[in-house]
Amino acid sequence: MLGVNILPHTPEELKKVKDAHKLNWRNFADDGSIAKRWNSPATPSFYIIDHQGFIRHKWIGHPGEKTIEAALVKLLRQVKPGK
Repeated sequence: MLGVNILPHTPEELKKVKDAHKLNWRNFADDGSIAKRWNSPATPSFYIIDHQGFIRHKWIGHPGEKTIEAALVKLLRQVKPGK
């Protein structure tokens, strides 16, 4: 899991937020270049990317934990062992 923060936080400020909320995944402070490259029209946006780098799901707005989990479970069932 990766977090890309497009709010105007410095990396130091983002680290404080990450620590305060106990986020245990990598987070980046984006200057706008990542959001532009990914054509992300809004925040939050959620993507599920498969092991080959293809976007399998994209949501604008928070779809809910159950929706994300169901999509991940479905994708993981498709992955063959050893791949």
